[in-house]
Amino acid sequence: MDTASSEQLEEIIGRLTTLERKLDWVANRISRDGHPLDSAARPQARPAPVASPPARPMTTRASFSSPAAAPAVQPPRTPALATYPPSKPVLKAPATPLQNAPAAVAPSGSTSAADDAPFAVRPIRERRTEGNIGRYVLSGAAAFLIMSAAVSLIALVWDQIPDIVKVGTLGVVAVSLVAAGTIVNQTRERLQVAAATLTGTGGALGFVAVIGAALIAGLSPVAALGLMVAWAFMLLLVSCATAQFFTAVISMLGALVTVGFTTWQVTTHPEQAVLAWTLIDIYTVALAVVAAILPRFTPRMRLAPWLPTTSMVVTGTVLLTGPSRLLVTQPLTGVVLLAAPCAVLLAQTHHSARLLAGAGAREAAGYEWAITGIIQALALLMLTSADGVASSTRNGMAVVFLALVCLATAALLPQQAASPWLRVIAPVNLGTVLCIAAAVFALNIALLPPAVAAVALAAVPVVRAGYSAPVLVLPLFSTAALLAVFSPDRSTVMLAILAVLIGVLLTAPLEALLAPPPSSEEHANRPAWLSAGMWITAGQLVLIIPRLLDRLVPAVGLGGAGQFAAPLLAGALALALAGMGLFTPRCSPLLLVSGRRAGQLAGATDLRTPVVPTAPPLAWLGEALLTALAVAVLVRADSLGSLLLAAPLVALALALVVVGGRMLLPWLRHSAVSLTVTLTIALSQSLALWWSVMILTGASATSLLITGVVLATGAACTVIGFRLHATTLRHYGLTLVLLVVFKLAVVDLAGQNSLSRILALMVAGVVCFGLSLAYNHFAQEQAERGAIGVGPAGAITPADRGGSSYPR
Repeated sequence: MDTASSEQLEEIIGRLTTLERKLDWVANRISRDGHPLDSAARPQARPAPVASPPARPMTTRASFSSPAAAPAVQPPRTPALATYPPSKPVLKAPATPLQNAPAAVAPSGSTSAADDAPFAVRPIRERRTEGNIGRYVLSGAAAFLIMSAAVSLIALVWDQIPDIVKVGTLGVVAVSLVAAGTIVNQTRERLQVAAATLTGTGGALGFVAVIGAALIAGLSPVAALGLMVAWAFMLLLVSCATAQFFTAVISMLGALVTVGFTTWQVTTHPEQAVLAWTLIDIYTVALAVVAAILPRFTPRMRLAPWLPTTSMVVTGTVLLTGPSRLLVTQPLTGVVLLAAPCAVLLAQTHHSARLLAGAGAREAAGYEWAITGIIQALALLMLTSADGVASSTRNGMAVVFLALVCLATAALLPQQAASPWLRVIAPVNLGTVLCIAAAVFALNIALLPPAVAAVALAAVPVVRAGYSAPVLVLPLFSTAALLAVFSPDRSTVMLAILAVLIGVLLTAPLEALLAPPPSSEEHANRPAWLSAGMWITAGQLVLIIPRLLDRLVPAVGLGGAGQFAAPLLAGALALALAGMGLFTPRCSPLLLVSGRRAGQLAGATDLRTPVVPTAPPLAWLGEALLTALAVAVLVRADSLGSLLLAAPLVALALALVVVGGRMLLPWLRHSAVSLTVTLTIALSQSLALWWSVMILTGASATSLLITGVVLATGAACTVIGFRLHATTLRHYGLTLVLLVVFKLAVVDLAGQNSLSRILALMVAGVVCFGLSLAYNHFAQEQAERGAIGVGPAGAITPADRGGSSYPR
């Protein structure tokens, strides 16, 4: 017996060793990582016994009866599968791209099946997508067919069924379907789509039953409203309990039906408008609170962050369908009842945007925020544009909406500027505030100051996020004040001026709050945004405010003095802005206000040292704009008819022309276009001087006084031309002198007697002779200095052309 037991034990040990090696081999073949295990990490197979007990002869049953028989030695028994796995540790296969699936066992020398795994997975995904589409489409079709069958059956036997039975049957079917869908959802995990279909169909039938009870069974409207609200809440709770978003959608549709039913009730029974809409507002608040709380208790629902959105649809519908008759009959109560959904919608928008952003749907949160702003603007226009609404009620409604939007914007200010959520929401919020502010402005232009202030508040989170567009948007929006010039109301014009001042004064602080650009595109576009904002602001100061002031002052009854203030203010502001560096490149509102560009010129370090060979466009633009403004000032001064009022305007116009010419002065001698520069400066200043003399003296253009002024101008240009080495300017002065001589000889003395004619010609001749002597003296002086003449090689020097040796 001992020998037999020992042999059995050895056979068992051998089989266990073989089985262990087989398990190791199988484990290595299906390993998920494809790197070979080292000897330290890999559990070694148990080795076969090295020394076995002394071999005992295995005998047959006959040997027990005859011990003298020779023992027959037999080979050790080996299991049939012992030769299948190798006796040595097997190295793991290399890693495959599909590491989440077990590697297939492939024969030696063949290609692994894992190499073709992506192609093998595609049919599976396609079948899965096809299955999902089929399930949902067929489930929707089933719900539609069931509803159609129910409606058809009711229509067939409608007249034979009592009203109570009709409504009661629909109610029982609705509750049964919802209960069945809930049970199927909890017990059959593979029938979730069918469960959602049952629940959704029952929810829809429940609303149909309540409406039918109100229409044909005599149920009071208040009771019907309460039943529909309770049914909607029950469906929403069922949706969260079953983790079915489809049921929440059905609840939303039922809530919309409830709102429509209430709107119909208010239309047919106007005396119940206050009660009905109070109940709807309470329902809206309750639905918003429940939809905001439920996502925390529905972790199984994949679309739980979208639950507040379903209630936002209902709130937006309530806001758009509000009965405007409340604003006519009971203004204060109507404003409160109709503006309450706006406050609820803004709170829902904040909460929903945070949920969606946390779920990785920041762009969807931005679109949702934008749609909310559009709904609010449309609701404001629809509610306040109804017939019979008083202007005070309309203004109160607009102010309430604007205040609610400002509160919603203020909630964004404590947020971190670098938050990705804020970088998406802040620009969208600015757009929504612009929409509502535009609606407020459209209702009453006198409400433009609070509208501009609201836009400025909405611009703060945007600039803190690193976007510079609000620096342009704010002053651009305030330019709407220009429409106040068509208003006959003086207070409206004053409020328009206040709105412009708010936009102008807050532009530079907005730039001061500007954060570093969040992207390369913003970094590249920022100088353009800031420069555009600066130009819009300057235009408001120089054009819009004086124009509004011109519209305002005559109403005071100051007569001609009213026409004096506007051009004086415009010219003074233009001079101040030009001196502060308005016409310098890459200037911004903050740089302009800080004074760091004061006295600087575009393209030049000073009046004699240009840094570019030709005058830049900004210099030409500055000269053109200032000259045009000087012309406008002179036109107004010429129309005043009072020397006391015209003198300041004339002095201001001359200053504008001089400052404009100063921008081109560096290129008077050092430019290839010195001819154009010289003529531009000389003509603009000469004409302004002659016009000013005519305004102050009342003389005509053909008078001897103007002739003498032109002669003095020509003499001065000739002298200055020699001093500045400007040939073109000298030629311009000589041309003026010759024209004066011709005018004296032909025009001015045509009607004089012979003695006067002789004396005038003698005086003109003496003047011309004096100018000739002066011209000759300066020419010789310049020739001695080498500024005029021929060079060593016979070439004409730059000075002889009116320029210098400035490298071109």
